[in-house]
Amino acid sequence: MIGLVLAVTAFGYSVPQTVVLVFVALVVGLLLAVQFYLTIGLSVYRSVKQTRRDRVESELRGELLDRLFAEDPDWEAWVSDLSSVERDVVESLLDEHLRELDGTEAETLRGLGDALEIPERAGRRLEAGDEYERLHALTWLTLLRRPGPYLESSFEPRTPRERASVVTLLEQTDRLADEETGIAILLDGIDAQFTVFGQDTLYRVARRDPAPLLRTASEAYQTWPEPLLGQVLAVCAQLETSVRDGELAWIVAVLETGTEATRAAAADALASFGWRGSLRNRAFLERAVNDPSPRVRNAVYGMLASWGDRAALEVLQQALAAETDSGALTAGMTALARRQDHFETDPGVMLGAAWDWSLEHVEYDRLARRAETQKVR
Repeated sequence: MIGLVLAVTAFGYSVPQTVVLVFVALVVGLLLAVQFYLTIGLSVYRSVKQTRRDRVESELRGELLDRLFAEDPDWEAWVSDLSSVERDVVESLLDEHLRELDGTEAETLRGLGDALEIPERAGRRLEAGDEYERLHALTWLTLLRRPGPYLESSFEPRTPRERASVVTLLEQTDRLADEETGIAILLDGIDAQFTVFGQDTLYRVARRDPAPLLRTASEAYQTWPEPLLGQVLAVCAQLETSVRDGELAWIVAVLETGTEATRAAAADALASFGWRGSLRNRAFLERAVNDPSPRVRNAVYGMLASWGDRAALEVLQQALAAETDSGALTAGMTALARRQDHFETDPGVMLGAAWDWSLEHVEYDRLARRAETQKVR
């Protein structure tokens, strides 16, 4: 405020500080009043618009369903007579029903999307919109099974969400050349983690052929941020026996040199690959069970129990006999108890009373699950 008074004085004028304060108060009051009326006006506009939508929605829903099951829905003629508000409502109804229906009904509804010119508008949004509009456009193209506007555009997905949406579109329309292409779109040059939807997309592509994912991860995992690496490892943990071949040395490297979170995720991933003889190296297993983090040891114990072979279970028993963390000990004991049919000698000799408690816990869990299953039947 002093600066303002001095600046005016520099031009030869002397304005009292009180006058300056009154002027500032008037300006602030005027701005607040304008903001208030704009807020009220916007609320009234939205209320009127929603009322108009509610008034026509029931009628339009009935008309849509009648045409859907008619011999000739004649979407073009219907759409040509709709107002702008009615078209918006019909688009919302189309989105809702396409997510619920499949087969012949869904394909018939896609004709309504063509009549509303949604694919054409989606193509324009891909070229000129922001990320939200591009994602909205890709979602519509996927629902309508119309990849053409994307394939004909110059749009290249950049964010993880855009990458996942493009792969889903191509996969759902049978235009994904192969899993190698899908993995390349998802992971090449990526520097941020996926949403849950993106992680699920990565899993669906990798499940069909894990080799491209494992190969890409082997080459690029050291450049990925920790959250993304954790997501890829979580996907690998779900691949299980679908991995007939592929490089796993990078997962072993993460288990031995990664952060606490990624080491635990690597152990979870390796739990599915116990049939790989190259993983059952005694020295490697002993290093793994001696990890300084209880969280990682917990995951390693689960990995060894999941493998279930004699060498792995022997290492697991010895590690649990020396375990000092109560959480890791409990989790490891429980995992081992679920493998009780794999032992030639009773592990209780080495593990003591904790083994008896774990057996009781596992047995109780098994009986509870059986009772629940019988109740459902």
